Amino acid sequence: MSGTSEVRNQFLEPLRVVYDQATTRRKCPAEPDWDWLTKGVERVLSNVRSGRDFLQTFQMFWSRELQVGPYFETLASARRLGMVAECSALLRRRVEACRRSPLAQFEALASFDRYAGDGHYLEHATHAPMIGETHWPTGHFFALNLKSQSLFPLVLADLAGRKKEHDIRALKRQSVAMLRQGAGKGRKVMWVWDKAVVDLPFWQERKASGIYFLSLRKAGMCLPLEQERAIDGTQPINQGVTADRVVTDRRGIRVREITFCDPRDGEVYVYLTSELTLEPGLLALLYKTRWEIEKVFDETKTKLAEKKSWATTTTAKEMQSHFVAIVHNLLLLLQDGHQQQGVENTAEIQRRQKRLDHQESDLDKTGQTLPLVYRILQRFTQATFKLIRWLRVHWHQPTSLPQALLHLRALDAKL
Repeated sequence: MSGTSEVRNQFLEPLRVVYDQATTRRKCPAEPDWDWLTKGVERVLSNVRSGRDFLQTFQMFWSRELQVGPYFETLASARRLGMVAECSALLRRRVEACRRSPLAQFEALASFDRYAGDGHYLEHATHAPMIGETHWPTGHFFALNLKSQSLFPLVLADLAGRKKEHDIRALKRQSVAMLRQGAGKGRKVMWVWDKAVVDLPFWQERKASGIYFLSLRKAGMCLPLEQERAIDGTQPINQGVTADRVVTDRRGIRVREITFCDPRDGEVYVYLTSELTLEPGLLALLYKTRWEIEKVFDETKTKLAEKKSWATTTTAKEMQSHFVAIVHNLLLLLQDGHQQQGVENTAEIQRRQKRLDHQESDLDKTGQTLPLVYRILQRFTQATFKLIRWLRVHWHQPTSLPQALLHLRALDAKL
């Protein structure tokens, strides 16, 4: 492989660190584990349409030739999957250790680990067998750490006898340990998901293990009122909250129902949660952060062009999901490093501030103010097209890092 690109080396450095710590790496003369890791990263970053396209496009940059057959055999290797999964987990922990939550000011959240989850479907692999008269997509469930924005695969969808797996079914297949994600004793875990996971008996059972849910109420769902809770209007975070109630279902399961009105357009949102202690506005803010996982999916599908399964085996599908997570997490670390060097997306920061100022000005005309829920979260969730294009341009170029950063700084200032 080419080792002359300083941009490439900088991007891969955190992965190299965790790879050196991995216990599952082995010596393999035909295709070293490190080479396989970097090939997976390159395939996610490259704008190619298939495995053959990838091999033909990048073969000239590698120190040893990799044929089509061995490439797809390695994608189906359980041993390689274990190595990739371990490196993915170690990298994710590295991201979580060095990134601070934008909601750290809220001390009530200090005892919570917070995750957003969602299903994500890709087009079937080229040689996937037909089921009946059609092909079925490949389903993945991912989770995003809402403190650090680190991404990780949760589970591959079970499509035996079904075209798509319902989200709550996938969650029910997960153990308590999986849902707690290593949280220590006494820590609480909050899963923020869309209304597809509203299953009160399931969450009532998980609550005994310190696992809570936050979601939107399903359309047409009407739960009897048990208690109307007072809203502390002195807390700025509660601006926009119009109701905070405890409701019960027919089995007597108690949950909290929070109503929030967006003053910008009058849209009303009704949230359900098994958590009974946090300020209602803070829970509305937490649900707003769920949108970040949708933005990450936009990053992977639109900007990284990961729209199609790489191969037909379960092992290959799981490996692809880990490589997607690895690239997302490396992009987070790269952007953090750039920010420390004074390279920021100036044009987008200015556009965002302009939109915020415009919203506040419109509300001021009607004697209203923009709730804190919409003002507090200003971090970027996904990498920009220009950053990804910049990476692709310099991936195999012998440009010095200072020169490449000057190029990126100029792009950030005007595009």
